[in-house]
Amino acid sequence: MELASEFIIGIGALVIGLAMIWFAMPNRGGENPRFLRLGFVQMFYPAIVLLFFVIGVAELLKAWYST
Repeated sequence: MELASEFIIGIGALVIGLAMIWFAMPNRGGENPRFLRLGFVQMFYPAIVLLFFVIGVAELLKAWYST
């Protein structure tokens, strides 16, 4: 059961990271989304996206090598 939960958490974290990247993409006019126009959000948003990617990869590697 632990193996399945590690895979689910890992895939879920990667999906959240990809969704955060897709959600932050500028529109065709080149304008950033409204929430990214604030200065402090521009500083923390990339770190949060990377955090989800690191958690996802770590959980998948943990599940892969624990078998």
